[in-house]
Amino acid sequence: MIALGIRYLTRYAAASNLAQQQPEWPPHWGRTFMAMAAGHFENGEVPEERAALEWLEAAPAPALRASDADERTTVRAYVPVNDDHGGILGRARQDRAFPRTRPREECAYFIWDGEPGAEIRLALERLCRKVTRIGHSSSAVQMWVAAEGQEPVPNWIPGEGLEDARMRVTERGTLRLLEAAFNGRAIQEYAARAEALDGAKGRQKTALKNELKAQFPNGQPESRRPILVTWQGYGRARVSDATAVEVDGPFDEDFVVLTKFEGMSLGLESTLQLTGALRDAAMKAAGEPPEWLSGHDRTGSPSLQRHAAFFPLPYVGFEHADGHVLGLGMALPRGLKNSTELRYVLGPLFFDPGTGEERPVEVWKRDRHGNMIWRWHLRRENREQPPVNLQRSIWTKPSRVWASVTPVVLHHYPKKREGDVERIVREAFISAQFPAPEAVQVCSISAVLGAGHAMAMPPFAEGGANLCRHQTHVTVRFAQPVRGPMLVGRGRFRGYGLFRPVTEDRA
Repeated sequence: MIALGIRYLTRYAAASNLAQQQPEWPPHWGRTFMAMAAGHFENGEVPEERAALEWLEAAPAPALRASDADERTTVRAYVPVNDDHGGILGRARQDRAFPRTRPREECAYFIWDGEPGAEIRLALERLCRKVTRIGHSSSAVQMWVAAEGQEPVPNWIPGEGLEDARMRVTERGTLRLLEAAFNGRAIQEYAARAEALDGAKGRQKTALKNELKAQFPNGQPESRRPILVTWQGYGRARVSDATAVEVDGPFDEDFVVLTKFEGMSLGLESTLQLTGALRDAAMKAAGEPPEWLSGHDRTGSPSLQRHAAFFPLPYVGFEHADGHVLGLGMALPRGLKNSTELRYVLGPLFFDPGTGEERPVEVWKRDRHGNMIWRWHLRRENREQPPVNLQRSIWTKPSRVWASVTPVVLHHYPKKREGDVERIVREAFISAQFPAPEAVQVCSISAVLGAGHAMAMPPFAEGGANLCRHQTHVTVRFAQPVRGPMLVGRGRFRGYGLFRPVTEDRA
């Protein structure tokens, strides 16, 4: 076995699909091979390195070890347009976009079964030292050959019919294709002849000029951008160990995402106002709301069945995140997806009954005198690349470690003895139909950047004056990966106790 490691020195990967303006992640082996080939062409074309590249291009598509990544805001740079005379015109500048993503782990690996031999391994080590970037120049990297016996376990596997992702790979002849595109020999020959022409005089200069024109009738040769056409389907590794089997939570992961497109900025402290307004709008549109939407049975008592939860989708999880709410989510109990009842109940909320056209969802808050405090217009999120925190996977992907974004409201007040809060939190997970976590850490400040302090949120006072109002942030670790969305505690159906998966090293 052999593995090539990549460390992203700036913690960003800026390789991108320019046609779709999307970051390229996980890293594609084809692009990495091009970076290694560029190091070979630009540094003397050592024969042993060529043999190593030919071994790589002919090998089967590698497996990968790559963490999930968070997409960053696309940076657009505007380039002045020059006229034919070299002057700058007043025309609109051309923009170039550099999509980038931030891997949650700074290292990624390409892994092959098979041993290439000592000479190839040594040549690969030299080639890796020549690679300084992959993709855009801002994506600085360090590459190396992993020590024997220290190759990581892959989590992306190439295979027929696996379509979690499609990535560009190499095949026999890829190096020749890159060599032709690089056009290094022609560029060097032109440079040598041009240098000789500069030092010549008289008839010799005329003869050299004619030879240069005859050999290069189109002028100075250039390198061309190569295009790799071989793609490979990849799937996430399915872990066979029984202890790593994913556990579904009580809510369907395909929850409703509503994005705010009009209205004032509101923070997480407005969670109860926002979720209450959305619930009221959904109840009104439904006419006679069923138990799975209202949360109450026919007698008006709290439902003992799974029912819908309403929660905020805030800007959190990034260095400068401030917790302002980007939109709202509506989590539905499992089993309702694509049902006729679901369309009948929620259809009037999203579509005009007369025309059938989609319409915005309007929610608002008034003061006790009827004056408007704020008004939001929401619509279903259907953009191809919505903001990260409006992507369902950010809130649902299976993970062993989860951290609260809004504080968990305990079901009863803890006693002063040590560990009592942790015990009540475990009971809250069981009550919410999640597994009991194997480790619980409570803290006044969220482990998710931008979520803030537990006491910055208004106390959850619904359900009666005598009920517990103790709220705290929580980070938990499970024995198995658990799928979200995850809402836990006494305020979970109104957006309190909202969790987000985090990497295990932050637990």
